[in-house]
Amino acid sequence: MPSVIRSLYGRLMGIGQQNQLVSNGINVTQPCVDATITVGAEVSNVRAITIQLKDARGNDINYVETVEILVFTDATMTAFVGTGGSTGIAIGTDGALLALVAKKVFLATSEADGDIDLTWTDTGTEQAAVGVRLPNGRVVVSAAFANT
Repeated sequence: MPSVIRSLYGRLMGIGQQNQLVSNGINVTQPCVDATITVGAEVSNVRAITIQLKDARGNDINYVETVEILVFTDATMTAFVGTGGSTGIAIGTDGALLALVAKKVFLATSEADGDIDLTWTDTGTEQAAVGVRLPNGRVVVSAAFANT
């Protein structure tokens, strides 16, 4: 149950169980404020990429969330990848993925446990880093990787 305070306008405001703002029982901010990105080792030109969405306490979220996936040249996020790999990013076993800009910008939906599983396929050696834009605007980015 959230801690409750009263705002200047008479609406009940509080902090929810995942440290999100709540007003009259409705989330004002989403609990998803962090993510971990794990990029697996290359196996036959393919890498598994796992994204776990988290709340402010570092716990996995327990609901479906939509985020943006961005593919940069490196972790500084100063440029998007040139080609985005030979096949690029595809959805794995968890979540759903929609390409907004081919091989560079995606809209992704997690599973109910906050997981998004992706694969990166590149028969070349283009360097890339995967970023996740969270609902609060924060971008979490992986270390750069390249297939050999």
